[in-house]
Amino acid sequence: MKKLLPITAALTLLAGTGTATAEDGLVYVPVEPCRIADTRKSVQGEIVKNGARQFLVAGSQSDLADQGGQDCPNPLADDGLEPVAVAAYYVAVPAPSSSGNGILAAYPSDQPKPAPGTGATLNFAQGEVIGNTSITTLCNGNVKDCPNGGPLAILMRDTAEHVVVDVQGYFFPPTTGIPGYQIVEASRTVAESRAFEVSVNCPNGKQAIGGGGFVTNDGDDWFMTGSAPLPDGSGWAAVFRSAGNFFRATGTARAICAD
Repeated sequence: MKKLLPITAALTLLAGTGTATAEDGLVYVPVEPCRIADTRKSVQGEIVKNGARQFLVAGSQSDLADQGGQDCPNPLADDGLEPVAVAAYYVAVPAPSSSGNGILAAYPSDQPKPAPGTGATLNFAQGEVIGNTSITTLCNGNVKDCPNGGPLAILMRDTAEHVVVDVQGYFFPPTTGIPGYQIVEASRTVAESRAFEVSVNCPNGKQAIGGGGFVTNDGDDWFMTGSAPLPDGSGWAAVFRSAGNFFRATGTARAICAD
């Protein structure tokens, strides 16, 4: 059973060639935080000054061992789905060869390195251990089309540094027709509120494991913060919150129903 944890990230992603938003039907599946990379334990060691490295974003402990990661499975791998983005906590840790202030930039591995002054995920001072949660678009969301190292790339600008990456959740494309995976839509009119509850009619005993949505005018994207089975067994009650201040219009909430 896939675990649903609180969601803290909005469904708005800046891609390499455009913007992917909740209007595109992206759905978010949170996971129990798991470590995909720790260069202090990796084969290659720290990321060198002005160098970039590619990383896998999911896999077994043996899959992730070379990059210092642990068991961190793709929650929809059985359904044949690869994430298009990842919500992760990036930590910069000084390396023995660290020589000054620096910048960590996470980006899709099939894109060029961010130009100086752009794409910063984390700014750090010399000797400082600091982290930041960020949503990072991945290489096309398709591992087969990505560089061999993986769909996520990390650049260390101006100094060498270690990095630790803990995944908090994955964003998936709106795919239907795959067993065990279904998007359920529910419209609701809301006004001057930051949260609302909606029933999700998941079929055949499936559960709501994640989701998001959007309002039709003058409002903010929504994201699912929790779900629970309805007392009568007819479906799941999903709670959505606004990524901004208020809901102000009718919108559509999308939920993933899965085994």
